[in-house]
Amino acid sequence: MKQCSSGIVHLDEILGGGLPKPSLVLVSGTAGVGKTTFVLQMLSQAAQKGERAVYMPITSQSDEKLMDYLHIYPFFSDDIMVHPINRSTAEKDPLTTLLDMGNILASTNPDRLVINPLDTLGFGFPSHEKRRFFYSFDSMIQDWSAQTMITGELNKIQLHQSILPHIADGVIYLDRELVGDKVVRKMEIMKWRGIGDGMNDNSSVHEFKITSNGISIFPKLESNATPLPTGGERLSTGVEGLDSMMHGGIPAQSFTILTGCAGVGKTMLGLQFIAKGLELGEPCIIVLFEEKEGQLIYEASKLGWDLEGYIKKGLLKIIYSNPTTILPDEHNQIIRTCVEEMGAKRLFYDGVNNLESIMKDPVDLKNHIRLLINFLKSRGVTVILTNEVSGLFIPDRMPELSISSLADGIIMLHFMDNQNRYERALSILKLRGSDHDMSVRKYIIGDNGVEIIQKELIVK
Repeated sequence: MKQCSSGIVHLDEILGGGLPKPSLVLVSGTAGVGKTTFVLQMLSQAAQKGERAVYMPITSQSDEKLMDYLHIYPFFSDDIMVHPINRSTAEKDPLTTLLDMGNILASTNPDRLVINPLDTLGFGFPSHEKRRFFYSFDSMIQDWSAQTMITGELNKIQLHQSILPHIADGVIYLDRELVGDKVVRKMEIMKWRGIGDGMNDNSSVHEFKITSNGISIFPKLESNATPLPTGGERLSTGVEGLDSMMHGGIPAQSFTILTGCAGVGKTMLGLQFIAKGLELGEPCIIVLFEEKEGQLIYEASKLGWDLEGYIKKGLLKIIYSNPTTILPDEHNQIIRTCVEEMGAKRLFYDGVNNLESIMKDPVDLKNHIRLLINFLKSRGVTVILTNEVSGLFIPDRMPELSISSLADGIIMLHFMDNQNRYERALSILKLRGSDHDMSVRKYIIGDNGVEIIQKELIVK
């Protein structure tokens, strides 16, 4: 079976190569989820590539009004052959409609065909007559080699009760939900006959956005990525005392969490890790949510770290995102693109707690981070991530963090009350597969960043 491109970025990847041809694919969902945008974007891309593309809208609009409506979409191609079907006739006389469709197919011989929507045909007819019509429609489509897409305004309950999924080779369900003040759209591959082995099997549900340029889909990262062999290599964190506590530095391709309350120096320590990598000529990435790029560059410059210079050299990329507007999987795809483009070796992810506002379920957050970390390790990237907790805490009262089990290392930064004066202290709670110093160490944040100032065990 041949495959043709959907024309939507990442959709071919999700579908295992593209749309099978010939095939019949149903795009379903309630009103306003983006079904028309979805199918018109694919049809327009096909038409622009020289394929014979036919659009059959079932509508009561005049031809002039219909074309005005279609040109609302900036991507709409005038190379599409538009053949409207009268809605009133389709609802009352589906047999005549079927003949009309056959005549259109015979005269156009399309490579791509979209009928939008098909579920209105025979509206009000007994269910057995509707079933007979749709089976006749399926037989007619089989006589043509076109890749056909139909839409249906059906929710999931109605979808399971309809005959359309049974005759379709594939079913794509579009949905939308309100998360806080933000609308999140999701695409689910509910059925994909015959080519399931080639599909991205990490998940059948993917986030997408609708903009003036059409639909953008954000697949989840692959979960079966295999880390590259490290040979026991260690990377300097940029803090000499911390490297000593780790018996040589942070293990290469590891994932370490810096956890602590506000003001303990998590961002500073993460920046030091990146600055050391840049000094050694290693490509690095910084991921931000709260502090913007300009502010971070300025703060780093006061410590003698010329981040802007490294950005110009192509050794550093700073990714700033607003957690209230970006989708989690969209964010991961941005990171993926940067890692692959620059061959990053170090990544500092500042403020994973910001994702909690858009990923309420701790299980979803954990899976999201797991996919990202697996991908980064498979690309040879060493990761430090910060998590901010509220209030002051001490080692034996550390707040639970859903992603702790994913970490190769956990470093806790906290304040200690020393004779009515708070001092900063650091301890390594976990360093998987490696021995490490278990003591609690004081540190300061000075002109050169984080500096551990005391080696002996602190006794409270």
